Amino acid sequence: MSLFQAREWWTVASGNAEEYTYGALSVGNVDNDPTPHDKIVVGSLNGTLRVYYPTHGEFKIDHLLMEEHLEHPILQVEVGRFVPHSSNVGIAVLHPKHLAVYCLDGVGGAGMAASYFKLTKKYEHPLGLDGEHFTAFNMTIGSFGKSPEKDHICVQSLDGRLQFFEQDRFSFMQQLPTCLVPGTMCYAAATDSLITATSDLHVECYRYQVMATSVVLKKKHNDDGAKQDAKEAKGVTAVKALHSEWRTNLGELVLDIRTGKFHWEVRARSFDVVVLGEFSLFCLTPSGDVCFHKRLGFHPSSLCLYSRPLCDNSESTDNVIIATHAKQWMIFRDAHLIWSAVAPSISTALSVSSFGGIDGMVVSLDDDGRLSVNYLGTDPPTTSVMASDAKEVNYEEMDEEHRTLLNIIRRSQGERRTEPKERVLLRAQVPALLDPPSLHTEADLRTFTGRENADENVTTDGDVVTGPDHKPVALTMRVYVTYTGSNVLNNVTIAITPPANVIVCGPSSILLDSIDGKAGTPLILPIVLRPSASVMPSSLDVIISAAYTLESGQPRTSLCTVKLPMCMMCRLIPPVKASTFKFTLDTNQEPPQLTELFDDMLTQPGATPDWAKQVTGSAANVLSFQYYNGIDVTILVSKNAGRYRIQSTELDALWMVSNELVDRLQLLHVQQTQGDDDDDPSALPPPLHIQYQEPLPLADFFAAIDEHFAYRKEMAELHAELNDRAHQFRVIQKRLLVRYKDRSPSPLNCLDMLLHGTYSQLLDLSRRTTCKARCKCQQIDWRAVYICCSCSYDTSLTWTMTTLPCSAHT
Repeated sequence: MSLFQAREWWTVASGNAEEYTYGALSVGNVDNDPTPHDKIVVGSLNGTLRVYYPTHGEFKIDHLLMEEHLEHPILQVEVGRFVPHSSNVGIAVLHPKHLAVYCLDGVGGAGMAASYFKLTKKYEHPLGLDGEHFTAFNMTIGSFGKSPEKDHICVQSLDGRLQFFEQDRFSFMQQLPTCLVPGTMCYAAATDSLITATSDLHVECYRYQVMATSVVLKKKHNDDGAKQDAKEAKGVTAVKALHSEWRTNLGELVLDIRTGKFHWEVRARSFDVVVLGEFSLFCLTPSGDVCFHKRLGFHPSSLCLYSRPLCDNSESTDNVIIATHAKQWMIFRDAHLIWSAVAPSISTALSVSSFGGIDGMVVSLDDDGRLSVNYLGTDPPTTSVMASDAKEVNYEEMDEEHRTLLNIIRRSQGERRTEPKERVLLRAQVPALLDPPSLHTEADLRTFTGRENADENVTTDGDVVTGPDHKPVALTMRVYVTYTGSNVLNNVTIAITPPANVIVCGPSSILLDSIDGKAGTPLILPIVLRPSASVMPSSLDVIISAAYTLESGQPRTSLCTVKLPMCMMCRLIPPVKASTFKFTLDTNQEPPQLTELFDDMLTQPGATPDWAKQVTGSAANVLSFQYYNGIDVTILVSKNAGRYRIQSTELDALWMVSNELVDRLQLLHVQQTQGDDDDDPSALPPPLHIQYQEPLPLADFFAAIDEHFAYRKEMAELHAELNDRAHQFRVIQKRLLVRYKDRSPSPLNCLDMLLHGTYSQLLDLSRRTTCKARCKCQQIDWRAVYICCSCSYDTSLTWTMTTLPCSAHT
């Protein structure tokens, strides 16, 4: 344990409940400011890209230059010269299925004089062959081929393929012969080589020109149709397998590889290869020889090289910072430990740069998104030594200096951005009960069912939930919009974003022509919502947003999140005993009656005393809920202990009712605690503890994966059969057209019957494919996600992208 501690100069939490990888941090002058100041770029697996510029030792909102959601998980970010025909710096963002390059442009000025910053996409590359069969793992950048003043990008896939891009053009793709699983890699500019780690605990070096030439020769060999054996191939044009320049056995897993001037004998060569292993630190020469091997007494988490200060000559060497899982930073010069400090958290990524006019600031990012700028040092002495011949204090000079410093502080604080006083406030009022059946007219019925010609005998479609009187179930939410300015605000867009199991009856986006800030009463918008009968409930949160532009031209947004009542996802039914999946929650307090805990569900419109007796069952403390898609969930309460059992025939149906049960138990405990506190503070109940002591249902999770695989296989077979029938249909059409155009046509030979039969098969296959894609895909996707109690509403993500982070979290 170190006696010293790293001092936090600036810190911020990047996002809420987001995860970051080792490649999520990069530092550089991304806004191309004429006064080159570095900015911090971070990207999360949730797909959010942020750019920070800390100027003083406390986070302010104007330090966040840009935040944008890119809709795909961000695996790695890099800063370099990626823009074609320009020397500007861009941001390369690696997603699982594609690579994108952005530029950070200032609006209203250049550099930090801009009003705000926007992210502009320069180009995008789909990974693999036409964007298929390629899932990215990591990337590295460099001047491949020793290209002057521009950076190229190399992306590595999960199966060890390397795809090279020369800025906005695809260069080539190469498969590493010894790679089974991907590893870390880096580019050595001095030798124009790519250094990578393999799964057999080796480090290999490949020349860029050799990889590019091997691909060209192989392509030429295939185009010429040469089929001779490799042993018979002779000459310089013969196709040869890709071989490494050198290969070194390290004997342990490699975590990171960097190049720099590290060893004291580096003046005799161009650079060193610093390799961080699972238990050791290695230094290799450009030819692959081991300079030294230092055994580490800790578990490293990340690595960073930085140039030593005050050593700008060509013989200066670099120092190495190694972060450990014990929240420590170890700084090495050559093979010697020169400093050790306690870090604020376990660093996933490290970098060294200058901020606030101070060199050598250490930028740290952990896997939870805690970003900090730190410096190394010790505590200053608590007492100061006074000179024996102290001069007399001049109070006038002290006052003058104090006034000067106050003016400097006021000027520096006045330059920061302040939140405008004119803003839009959103507030929503959500009733606990559904609307009465008589509230909505025949016109509302047309809106709910989506039919233009509705009459008295109309039957609603399968996605509309109806009550006992066969009228749609709906709930009216009132949104209050207020403008705090003194003028009139024009063109305000109100957007309603409900969860997947709730549908907005009417337009989900409302354009308000104007809002008068002088009006005393807020503007009220009635929003009618109804549940869906085909989607498993995933959430009850509705996001209300307002987008508008101030008179100064600054775009602004306001957000408001409200929770819908439980009646919008399920209804009470008589107790059901059937159960396939179940789990138990244990509490440390006496259980209340479920009828009191869910009293709002018993007082919905249309509820009668006879119906209440049916749903409450016998004297047992049991309630059964039925989602509007037909799946039921039952809660049973133990008589002797505070134990709750939730059971259902579907695994994904357990989550929402269990979450609602926990929320209501916690709310009831808070109400009881506040009541007892007013009467007798000594009679307070113990804190409420809710525990799940059973093993995780991993077998059910694996079964969901198997079911998804079977579904994907069945969908592939349907698509293949549909493609065959479409090809057959086109061939028959061509033959019929030829015979119809012939002046002396020959007999059709039942081609017309074959055409009608093929057309019927096409319709049947299309119907089956559409039904499976509509009904099965969403159910299987949500089932795998519900197990981790973490849902994503981004429909552009594939099943693998959605499930893989949840599986890793579990």
